[in-house]
Amino acid sequence: MATEPAKRISQLQEMPISKGQLKCSRTEPCQNCATAKQTCEYREIDRKRRPATHDLQTSPDKERDEMLQTVSFGDHLQASGSSTNENRQTAQRTSEDGGRRTTAHLQVGLEGSLIYHGATSIYRANAYRPTTSNTLGALPIQSSPNIAYESTFEHVAEHFGINLQDELVSDALLQFFKWQYPHFMFIYREAFLRDHFGERSNCKYWSSALLLSICALGTLMSPDKRHRQASEQFFSAAESILIVSGLTKPSIVTVQGFLCLAFYEIGRGNLSKGWGFSGEPRNAASARQQGCYTSDKLISLILGRPVYLFYDDAEVETTERLPDFPEMAPWLPAGIAVYDGRFADINPLPLVPCFKEQIRLSKIIEKMLTKLFSTKSNLEGLGRQACLDSLNFELCSWYEALPECAKWNKWEPPSTPLIPSVAALHLLFHSVRIALNFDHAASGHSGAMIDNARKDCVSSAQDITHISRKYRSQYGLLHSPLIMIYAVMQAARTLTLFSTAEEAQYLVHSLDECCAAWDLAEQARNKLTQM
Repeated sequence: MATEPAKRISQLQEMPISKGQLKCSRTEPCQNCATAKQTCEYREIDRKRRPATHDLQTSPDKERDEMLQTVSFGDHLQASGSSTNENRQTAQRTSEDGGRRTTAHLQVGLEGSLIYHGATSIYRANAYRPTTSNTLGALPIQSSPNIAYESTFEHVAEHFGINLQDELVSDALLQFFKWQYPHFMFIYREAFLRDHFGERSNCKYWSSALLLSICALGTLMSPDKRHRQASEQFFSAAESILIVSGLTKPSIVTVQGFLCLAFYEIGRGNLSKGWGFSGEPRNAASARQQGCYTSDKLISLILGRPVYLFYDDAEVETTERLPDFPEMAPWLPAGIAVYDGRFADINPLPLVPCFKEQIRLSKIIEKMLTKLFSTKSNLEGLGRQACLDSLNFELCSWYEALPECAKWNKWEPPSTPLIPSVAALHLLFHSVRIALNFDHAASGHSGAMIDNARKDCVSSAQDITHISRKYRSQYGLLHSPLIMIYAVMQAARTLTLFSTAEEAQYLVHSLDECCAAWDLAEQARNKLTQM
């Protein structure tokens, strides 16, 4: 008898199951359909849909057909006919209602730019007014507002006695791109000149404020004293425009303009104001990220302050050289035409290779300022010495790996042309080397490591002296870059402490020529005479 239940169950399992005995469970996988050995009624499209209602299942065929006629298939098929328009309007209203939660607070400002207002903004009174693509598309193109906007700034320039169509502006631009551009690579030269000589409407890389900022730096390099005196007017006009409009309308040209003003202020000795100006572009993620990155390190090095931009935070591709066409000849930096008069030749010009090497050197400067000289650094004893040795090794490796077009040899004949961008790169290297080792060398202790630090400082100071002499003989120190002031200062204090006063005296006198362009040189000279 014990086998009867088991036998009965076995018989039931072998019996065929009709389709009506087990209903589809509408799950995946459906165990009922698999047990019944039937094709599963559950469709993949039914996953996110509710099952048919009870009324639809129990209604007569006629009523069921009437109910099905009210169903919209707009989400499955291409709509057509009058019902399509209704479905499209319904879908548009739905998307607009959902979009208001995220995009309705982007409102068009008076100048045509979009301004974001958050959930608690005072300007949310009309937050539910639709600001969809249709609304934005109905707005006129911003060329007219931009033209009016820039014309307003032309009046500002005229208030400071500047005519943007004057020959003084053209000369200032030529001086800037000849002497200053290799040290201000955050400027997009080709795009700026294209927009400057174009219609100047809807410009991404040109603005009157940037033009005035560039002219302020360019006039400093002019041999004409009257032009140099006009640099203050250019600076004041650019400062007025950027302070009023730049902070409320950030853009690439705003970043570039503020950086130009920062270097101008640092160059005339207003260090705190220059630091303040440099904070604006460094807080903004500029499209010319690499140029801003190297400028950040130079400013932090000169002022001895923390860095703002970190290399690992940037997501930019490696800079590649663009061809310099013959039309670009007047705008090429000094020394480039002498180096390669064929312009578009495949041989590399030193400008871009030097910029790439400056980026690599800036990474070492970043480590030096953040690890060794940061106020948060707690390195002491052997840990500090290990960090110092590591940075010195990186500097030596960088120097040995320089490409041929970026190398400089102090034993080369005096007639060999000195490329200003190459000179600036080596001035930066030797300045960093002295800054890294000077405190260790001047510690007063004795030992092999201290002696090596002193030798490194003296060697770099002598190389700075050689470069400044050659630069003076070929171009004149009136056209010297800002890094020249810092390098001479570092070399002079090194030679005063570890060598003879006569060697340092030449560097002090060389600052006299730099004073015509950079007021910072006068402050540095006064500081050195007090040592």
